[in-house]
Amino acid sequence: MKILKRLTGIALVLVFSLSFLTIGCTKYASPDDLKKLDEAQKAAISAEKELEQLKKERADLERQVSPKQNEYDDLKAQFDELKTEVPPAGEVKQ
Repeated sequence: MKILKRLTGIALVLVFSLSFLTIGCTKYASPDDLKKLDEAQKAAISAEKELEQLKKERADLERQVSPKQNEYDDLKAQFDELKTEVPPAGEVKQ
């Protein structure tokens, strides 16, 4: 009985080992895999270029914000000043 269990265990180990050898990875990538890798590499390069372009665009827009904010603040101050000088509709300023 012990011999049968031991032989069964050895047989199972051999079967699993052989299955891994036949199903396992090959040393070389298939042409299909190489094509997919090449496409992925091209997509990554394209995405990196687009990222750099968007970073430059963002920096340019951030440089434009400060002058626009100052202009907005000046116009708002002028508007508030004009609001205090003009009486509401129907009233006459004396």
